[in-house]
Amino acid sequence: MKLFVIGAGAIGGTLGARAFRDGHDVTLVDADAAHVAAIRRDGLRIEGPVEEFVVRVPAILPEELPDTVEHAVVAVKSLHTAAVADLLRDRLAPDGYVLTVQNGLTADVLIEAVGRERVLASFVNIGADLMAPGVVLQGNVATFRIGELAGGPVTPRVARLAEVLPYAEATDNVLGYLWGKEVYGAMMWAGAVSDLSIAETLERPEYRGVMTAISEEVLAQAPVAVEGFDGFEPDDLPGSFDRLAAFNRRSAKTHSGIYRDLMVRKRKTEVDEVHKDIQGPVFDRVVEMIHDIEEGRRTCEVANLDELARFVAARTS
Repeated sequence: MKLFVIGAGAIGGTLGARAFRDGHDVTLVDADAAHVAAIRRDGLRIEGPVEEFVVRVPAILPEELPDTVEHAVVAVKSLHTAAVADLLRDRLAPDGYVLTVQNGLTADVLIEAVGRERVLASFVNIGADLMAPGVVLQGNVATFRIGELAGGPVTPRVARLAEVLPYAEATDNVLGYLWGKEVYGAMMWAGAVSDLSIAETLERPEYRGVMTAISEEVLAQAPVAVEGFDGFEPDDLPGSFDRLAAFNRRSAKTHSGIYRDLMVRKRKTEVDEVHKDIQGPVFDRVVEMIHDIEEGRRTCEVANLDELARFVAARTS
């Protein structure tokens, strides 16, 4: 299988580097010219407690993609999905397919470009960060599931991708995992308005009301049976917070990618794309806060989370 990984940052870089090292034909594709140049010059370095290594994996810019692509993995931020869809629209081979390993429910954008029968979905909970051009931190090993959008029995192409990509397992309910990630992601969005670590936000009793309210808000909108993972169980939210805090304590990735976008990389987050999928009074307030931080009216601090806790408490009193 010749695989193009489009988006060679945290997740794309981690998966692509490991698949390439395992002997698969992988090419990384990224719009960041400095990142591509660093990989070409020095290789892609994977750092962190899981394992440290360097691979001399091929890396190209989007405009260097060949005219025909048989298999692609899309690992860009969800706000860039439309650009990748346009890139693949006339390139994806008739019998080819694309796998999204993104946050959120991004498949519809790809479906519009290449057709429903050529899109697969996945749930990835591996903690990773792009630290510098050519350098990715892999903070832990976590759940990775691949499946057909329609669910049902595992198909040969899903099974094949599960063989090629590291940590992957096939599932007959990938949307259930994706909606589980939406719940967990909502917790991460709420926590990102402060500068506390993920584990601290989940552990502190004064923020349990926020985590419960925003989780219940998302669960109520899920159209499928929600799957559990890495300590999260939809039927046991109090226990989930404790288990997820412990899970994050074991990771070298202390803060969410959302927080890093806001405070380290100083770039726009995916919040508007996520907001298309989930709504509700608590998440809506979080979105307002994220916009305020993006536009310089706030910074990430505990006072924001305290304000959110008061907002939730007032709604339930």
